[in-house]
Amino acid sequence: MLDKLVSYWRSRSITAEEPLALYHAGEIEQAERVASDRLARAASDRGALLTRAFLLTDRGRGKDAIAIAQQLLAGNARDAQAWLAIGRAHVVAGRRKPAGEALEAALQRDAGDPAILAEAALLALAEGRQDMAAQHLSRARGKARRLALAHRELAGFLLQRGQVAASERQLQQALAAHPGDAIAHANLGAVRKDLGRSDEAVQSFERALVLQPQLSEAAFNLAMLRIDRREWGAAAALLRDYLAQHPRDAEAHYWLGQALMGDADAAGARAAYEAAVRIDSQHVRARWGAVVAQLPAVAASEHEQAQGLQAFERDLDRLCNWCRTQTRADAWQAVGAQQPLQLAAIEENHAAVLRRYGALCAELMATWAKRAKVPPPAAARTGERLRVGIVSAHGSGPSLAHALLRGWVRHLDRERFELHLFHVGSIANDAMRWAQGHVASLQQGLRDWSACAKAVSDARLDVVIYPEVGRDASTLRLASLRLARVQLAGWGHPLTTGLPTIDGYLSAQAFEPVAAAEHYSETLHALPGLGCAYRPHGTRAEAPPLATWGIAPGDRLLVAPGLAFQYGPSEDALWVEIARRCAPCKLLFLRREDGLAARLEQRLRAAFAAAQVEFDAHVRFVPRLSQAAFSGLLQRTDVILDTVGCSGFDIAMQAVECGTPVVAWEGRFLRGRFASGILRSLQLDEWIADSHAAYADRVVRLCEDAALRERVRQQIVARRGALYDDVASVQALGALLLQLAG
Repeated sequence: MLDKLVSYWRSRSITAEEPLALYHAGEIEQAERVASDRLARAASDRGALLTRAFLLTDRGRGKDAIAIAQQLLAGNARDAQAWLAIGRAHVVAGRRKPAGEALEAALQRDAGDPAILAEAALLALAEGRQDMAAQHLSRARGKARRLALAHRELAGFLLQRGQVAASERQLQQALAAHPGDAIAHANLGAVRKDLGRSDEAVQSFERALVLQPQLSEAAFNLAMLRIDRREWGAAAALLRDYLAQHPRDAEAHYWLGQALMGDADAAGARAAYEAAVRIDSQHVRARWGAVVAQLPAVAASEHEQAQGLQAFERDLDRLCNWCRTQTRADAWQAVGAQQPLQLAAIEENHAAVLRRYGALCAELMATWAKRAKVPPPAAARTGERLRVGIVSAHGSGPSLAHALLRGWVRHLDRERFELHLFHVGSIANDAMRWAQGHVASLQQGLRDWSACAKAVSDARLDVVIYPEVGRDASTLRLASLRLARVQLAGWGHPLTTGLPTIDGYLSAQAFEPVAAAEHYSETLHALPGLGCAYRPHGTRAEAPPLATWGIAPGDRLLVAPGLAFQYGPSEDALWVEIARRCAPCKLLFLRREDGLAARLEQRLRAAFAAAQVEFDAHVRFVPRLSQAAFSGLLQRTDVILDTVGCSGFDIAMQAVECGTPVVAWEGRFLRGRFASGILRSLQLDEWIADSHAAYADRVVRLCEDAALRERVRQQIVARRGALYDDVASVQALGALLLQLAG
């Protein structure tokens, strides 16, 4: 609106008041040009002289500004704008008493002028009289740059008092007074971010940066929102812009590292973390991040993967030593800042290194617990129902909602167990809404992990279960504390936690190899069967847009459903071999994380090129799909290609629900045995492989023999009922809980 108004002013004939109006509206350069033009033609032009007075004040020449205003007052003592000019000059010079007298004189002559009211409000704010400032601003109407500033300053005071909603209203009024106030847009974005209205906050920050691209605070805050949304590339670009202006900001370097880790650039992340540590040697979160960043998100080669693991173990030991020699009370903030998720993709026993990692987490969180005065766990109770808590940050995830949470909540005996569910997340979801009617209590929306810690502690639980320790910072911090007498982890993250505060690990007999106890720092409890009472999704399938992806009707469709980081470089030759032998076919990889998928695609392209197999003729990376579209894709798929060494439970179960053949890999550890365990439970052992050659042979057999594929489909459909609603596994869990808490 302001731009159009200014354009209108520029296109019409100039009047005596215009330079002053332009100045108050914030069009400083235009105001000066118009005033100079006026004064060249008429040295006594009042509006031009007043404009010059205000400009002189802005440039530190208050004495000259006062002289001009006094000259105008000599001819008209009731000139409110001249009194305002004098008041402004005294304000800038820090002379509050004469400033107040001049502004009072201005208000007596024009009590409704927004520019005068704004200056009076600013003076009142400088004197700590916020209520008086609010009174002045409540009477101000119209557009004026200084009026916007006054509203903005009052908003800051209100925010300091915790009056966030009132602060937002003042910022909205600031923008009504001056829509082009970039700082007001930025501050409004910050307030809306604090209020949890991220979409509106993003719009405010984006508008601020359009108006003032160098407004670094807006760039930083917008980058934080981009990180919250996992928009890693956009966040990194904003943080680089910010660091161009603030190269010594250690916190910004740290967050750049976080964004680059999300974008699968581990080397760039390490450089950013190390830059933060060079600036602030005590930046423990950056030190922590640099250790985890030794593990490449998507390794370019087996050598890089092996080197990364060695570097991670070496630097973890150094971090442990550093943390144990420091006395920083806030070192616990590093726990979970980055987590070594990539270890799951490396098919080795990581129990030893995760014990060291877990011990450090527990030690640091113990310092927080001591300061927060966390009480000891509740003592054992007799003759009462066992109080069991389940703490999850990913209650909406398919594996947890369908495999673990729903089954436990549905089938644990209410006469023996009192269930309390804690959702560490900001958004309610269907799983939590369903659970609310089936548990003794549900606490959700606990965005602050410390609030969740208090809630769990106050519940005085006998047992607390963390289904997915290691997948997010909040649950890791909570699990590193001792909040109940018995604390258990589940296979939502299929690696040992390494935490001395976790007593047992809930797994399943179908998924664990011989001597599996060696893979855990906790006591392993392998429940019968799949260890859960799973129910099928029952999703109504939608046809996926195969033609859009360049998939012809005659193509054999092979879906590789894992996350990009789960595909190790040692398996690249396997995918090339399958593509070559199954042609015409399309191998579909899912593009769930753009940065990770791009690196995997780059590596696979190189492997296909080395084998002289055309990549684009055989491979597609497709976007994230809805549950309905994914079900439709599974129904069209000829073979699901289980991820080698890092299998997916819910993917395999969805394939079973759709009757889709699966070729599974028999991994050495839990994380690599979900699909194979499911197939063994269906007595389909012949489709399980433990070598690349055997894996490829099985895929080729299914691709080439339509009758065989149909027979396997029929076998899956006929037998899959045995996998569902396994109440016995939950009953076994109940017996275990009673035994452990007895």
